Order: sequence, then C-alpha cells, then structure tokens
Amino acid sequence: MNKDVYGILGDLTAEILLEIIAECMDDYLYVIDLQNNKMEISQSALDRFMISETHVRNVKQEIMSVVYKEDRTMFAKHMQAVMDGKEKVHDIHYRWLDKNGLPVWVNCRGVVIDDEDGKPGYLVGCLNETGNQRRADNVTGLLGGMEFCAYLRSQKKPVTTGFLMHIGIDDFATVNETHGSNYGDYVLKSVADCMKECLSGNQRLYHLVADQYVIVDLDSTSMDDAIQLKKKIGEKIDEFIISEKYEVVFSASAGVIDASTVAEGYEECRKKFEFSLKKAKRMGKNNIYFYRQEDYEKFQRNGRIISALRNSIANGCEGFEVYYQPIVDCVSGRVIGAEALMRYTMVTEEGKEWLSPVEFIPLLEKTGLIIPAGRFVLNEAAKMCREIQQYIPEFSVNVNISCYQIEHGKIADKILTPVRDNRLMPEEV
Repeated sequence: MNKDVYGILGDLTAEILLEIIAECMDDYLYVIDLQNNKMEISQSALDRFMISETHVRNVKQEIMSVVYKEDRTMFAKHMQAVMDGKEKVHDIHYRWLDKNGLPVWVNCRGVVIDDEDGKPGYLVGCLNETGNQRRADNVTGLLGGMEFCAYLRSQKKPVTTGFLMHIGIDDFATVNETHGSNYGDYVLKSVADCMKECLSGNQRLYHLVADQYVIVDLDSTSMDDAIQLKKKIGEKIDEFIISEKYEVVFSASAGVIDASTVAEGYEECRKKFEFSLKKAKRMGKNNIYFYRQEDYEKFQRNGRIISALRNSIANGCEGFEVYYQPIVDCVSGRVIGAEALMRYTMVTEEGKEWLSPVEFIPLLEKTGLIIPAGRFVLNEAAKMCREIQQYIPEFSVNVNISCYQIEHGKIADKILTPVRDNRLMPEEV
C-alpha cells in the first residue's frame, strides 16, 4: 500500500489501520479518502477483481463499475449514508465482479474516521470473499437462513439462556398486490432497518424468507426482554408508517421460543419457531406468542391425523365407518328411521386408534376432506336405507351435512346421486 497513506491518516488512524491488518491478513485492505474521492486498496484486489489500479482517483466511478449491477443501488445508498455522516460503521454483503466478469460474494467491513471538524474523513477497512457460505440478500442487506443455522451451530457451549424471535409482517401479500413488488421490497428493507434500531448487545437479526425474520438473543434471562423488544419494534414500524403518510398500514407478529431449544437440533428448532409464528398470526395481527409444549404436541397430533385422513380417503375411505342411531316413534315404539353418524379409526405405528368425531371432523372440514368423506357417508346411508326399506317401508335416514359441504361441495348433486343410484324417493332418505 502507498506509504503516503500513513502520512495522510496520522498517528492515531494509522494505529487503527495496523489493528485491522493484524486481524485480517488474508483480506483485501482499503483506505478511502471520503472528502477527496480517492482510495488505496491491496494489490491482491487488483489481481482478483475488475479494478484498474491500487490507487483509485475516482472511487464512486471505479468501485461502482466493479460492483455487480443488481447490488449497485444498495451499495450506493449505504456509501451515501457513510459520506453524510449517518453511518459510522461499514458492514455489508454484496458482490464484486472478478477479472472474468463473474460475481463474487464479499463481506466489506470498515470504520469511519472523522477529521478535525468532526466530518467523515476516511473509511478504513477490509474486504473478504465469502463464496456461497454467507449470503446477504439485496433487499434487506441481512444474512439469511443458512447463516442463522451456522451461527447456532457455532456455539461452543450449550445454549441455556436467551430466546429466538420469529417475526412475520402481517398481510404482507396485500402490500405487494396493491403497491407492487418494488414497494414491497422497500417495506421489507424498512422493517429490517426498524428492527436493527431496536437491537442491543449481542442480539442478531436474520432475514429468512419473504416477510419473515428471526432475532437471536443468547444472553437474555427473562422473556420480558422479548416482550419489550417486540413493543419497540412495533413502535418503530408505526413511526415508519406515519413517515410514509399511511401509504401502507401493517403490523408484525412474533413467535418466541426458548433458545435452549437449539440443543434439540436445528430442524426441530426451526419447526418450533415456525409453529410459534403461525400461532401468533392465528391470534390476530400484531401479536406475540410464547411457545408452549402442549400446544405444539396438539399441533403435531393434528398433523398426524390429517396425514392419516388423507391416506384413508386415497384408499377408498379405509378406516371410515357409518354408525346408525335408531329413531323411535314414541307412540308406537317402532323404529322408523336412523341418524347416520360418521366414525373413524386411525391406523398408527402402534396400532389402531379410535378417534372422537370432535377431534377428526373439524380437521376434515379444515382440509376439505369432508367432501369425499361426506360422499362416503351419503352413499353408505342410502344403501342401508334401501336395504331396511325391504322390511320397514317407511324407514328413513337422517344424514348430517357440514357448512363446508354446503358451500363447496355441490351438495344437491351429492345427495341426489346416491338417492337415484339406490332408487329411493328423496323424502324417504
């Protein structure tokens, strides 16, 4: 690097530069003169990237040409914030073009050194290649799920304190639908910035997918910290909405799990904090839900039941039965009809389990499986009615129909088909 750098920076900032060098000997080192638009960068960077020389006289033009085109807007906005004195730390992930014009992921870190007047004078730092291991998205600038997982796995000691907060923007799809994806990206970035302002200590923020983020706090000893953090985030989001003059109005929900769940493995940890966010959203907008094992076990059981129900429907309604509760004429004491009742036995690894209608019928309605299951009941009831009418001509069968069947199942056709097939009169069924 040019010897004049030390004279330009002075004793104090030269010492800082030496400290940076000591920590990252394998990185590309740089010093940017923010006021004169000049830069010194390691010779190794010249050999690796599309840079014309180590002593850059026009930083804005030269560096912008080496930044991958999809990352230039993000980079330019951040550098402008640095030059305006709004950012004192430079730490972003983006892509540079190598000598072949191919994008290379880099992590660029640096600190701003003010001049005697307190204005941004120099940006001193280093740049290292991150390959496919660290990927910051171009919308929020945050690291993603892979890095979140890597951070959890990197913990040398068992995690015994702290929390993971899974945050999702409520009704984000509506934002995209009404304002377009570009504005949606702007909202995602703004929400990320809101959350960054609320973080403290060793709290980390990651962008998972779409409108979902996760905050990691491995130091907290009280869930009250999570409540206060969620409150701060909500207030920052409200400030953003006001600054946008209510162009969009939205909130964020959060699911919180104990960080010690990490000991159960990343996959189980992921399942639990995803479940927690879903629970928070089902409670309504702008809510926070703290993980409860009993809720999760019920959720898992419902999942197993739904899977069994689908399998049963696919195999000709195997496991479904129709029970008949007699209807008796109080005057004569004669059986004049019956009520058809759906019953279900689930096959598990442990054997067969009889399920209460209170448990499985709501799941049939939730999944839409009530349509084929209901058709099975109607067919069975019609066949039984026809058989009994040979002995009791006035015999009829009552069949319960769910609201879902009425709304989605073309119920008139579903009823009339088994009636016609079994040569029954509608009033006799």
